[in-house]
Amino acid sequence: MLINYCGISGGKDSAATALWMIHESGYDPASIRFAFCNTHNEHALTFEHIGLLSDRFVSWGTSPIVYLEPERGFFDLAKWKQRFPSRKARFCTQWLKVIPTRNDILRLLREGREVLLHSGVRAEENKETRANLPIRGFDDGFGCEVFRPILNWTIEDVVAYHKRFGVPLNPLYAFGARRVGCFPCINSAKKEIEMIADKFPERIDEIRKQEIELSSTFFGRKTTPLRFRSKEVSTRKGPMRVPTIDDVVEWSHTDRGGKKHQPGFFDDDRTGLCISSIGFCE
Repeated sequence: MLINYCGISGGKDSAATALWMIHESGYDPASIRFAFCNTHNEHALTFEHIGLLSDRFVSWGTSPIVYLEPERGFFDLAKWKQRFPSRKARFCTQWLKVIPTRNDILRLLREGREVLLHSGVRAEENKETRANLPIRGFDDGFGCEVFRPILNWTIEDVVAYHKRFGVPLNPLYAFGARRVGCFPCINSAKKEIEMIADKFPERIDEIRKQEIELSSTFFGRKTTPLRFRSKEVSTRKGPMRVPTIDDVVEWSHTDRGGKKHQPGFFDDDRTGLCISSIGFCE
């Protein structure tokens, strides 16, 4: 039996992919498997949204969304690695999303099932790495074919598709979040950090606590200008200044000239887009 598989992150693109699978693909709903990788760094609103999606999908004939647990959650993983992930060392996606999904797919393959993995990546999100991706092709890492049905969709297409089937977006988007798979993500843009600090200060409190326990910083050294780096660390090249979460929050409330900006002003920062070809966090 063919299993039409799709990872659900709580984000807009994976939800749109799921809606396409249910309503447009022609698949037997009984053949569809939706899985959510729990990173243990999501906001409670994302868990509520996953529950809403699961209930809606079941009403359309599919099985409920299954939860996949990693060996270690986000902060336990950071403690095990003795550092937080970074843009150059994105082990978070590998350990929290890829490995649990791969283990689930391999289990299905060992049971004699054929699996078609559906990905919600869109070329518009990162044209440098995604524009040349094939709509469909075999993935050695997962041992099955990957199908990208919304690869050429625009953000307007995704939002319209939600409206068409009466499914709301994750409410975190309404606050200004650009990604919801982790909250915050190590790749969060400046405006997202400001929004989280202002609207969800408990998330900043948690990161501050984890930074102290781990003696590491959540965001990378180059996240902020030098004047917003208050922590000095020792490296093989000598002492180096890095930003604490409080430094990053302070920086997030400034404009490009380093001055305090008025509420509502945000930099158009697109440097943190994920390079993943599978789109696990979307």
